[in-house]
Formats: sequence, structure tokens, C-alpha cells
Amino acid sequence: MKYIMIDSVFIFVCCQSPNSSEKDKQEIEAVRRQHAEAAMKGDADAYINFLTDDATYLIPNETELEETENIKNYLKKAMETASFKIIQHPAREIEILGTTAYVQYRVSIEGTLKADGSSFNIERKYLDIWKKVNGAWKVHRYMWNDLPSE
Repeated sequence: MKYIMIDSVFIFVCCQSPNSSEKDKQEIEAVRRQHAEAAMKGDADAYINFLTDDATYLIPNETELEETENIKNYLKKAMETASFKIIQHPAREIEILGTTAYVQYRVSIEGTLKADGSSFNIERKYLDIWKKVNGAWKVHRYMWNDLPSE
């Protein structure tokens, strides 16, 4: 019986239909765009709706942020300080593993500081872990690094 269960799980995970996987990839790309739109609007409440309840931000050179309320507070501070234009480049890689996925991509950020109107540009690379929760893909672990300036 134990081997039947193991075989069933293996078949389920490894042999999902390509259409399902492609559909999931398209859904993740759509959510990434919506996520960026919420950030550009400065809407931290809408932004955290794209995160799992137990999401973690793995921020460079800082302690990780856990719990959506802490993440929301972090985002509100950033959104109060600057406005952002976020360009989501197509994902380099999306790997679907059942109800979990990892996504590698880059983002270009054009920002303006609200205090003095000065502008800045940031190029980042991301590696995220996503979870499918109640039929919707959400960011579970969010990790990035800035690319060197040219």
C-alpha cells in the first residue's frame, strides 16, 4: 500500500499535463503584472493580497520580513518615500512543481523621491517561490538583489 501511494504522488507531480503547466505559467505572469501595478499605485493593501499569509521577504543586507502585516508596513514606508514605475521583464524561468513554483526574472524600477523630486533607477534580479492557495498563485518567498550599475 505504501508503494502505491508513493507511485501515485510521483505520477501526479511528474506527469501533469503540459497544458496545465503552461496555464499556470500564464497565470503567474499575469499576477506578476498585477503585483507591479499595485506597487506603482502605492496600494500596499492590494499588494499584500498577492502574498501568502505566511510570506517572507528575504531582503538584501537586512533581516528577513515575515508576516504580511510587517511586509505591508515596510511597503507603506517605501511608498510614502517614493513613487515607482516598475517594468516586469518576462520571466527567465518558471518551474511548476504541483502547487509550488519558482520564478526567476528581472525588473527595472524608475523611481522618484517625493521629498525632492530626484529620480533613481534600479535593475534587480529576483528568485521567488510561489504557492497555489485556493486556486490562486501567490508569492510565498520573495528574494532579490540589485544588479550593478552600468
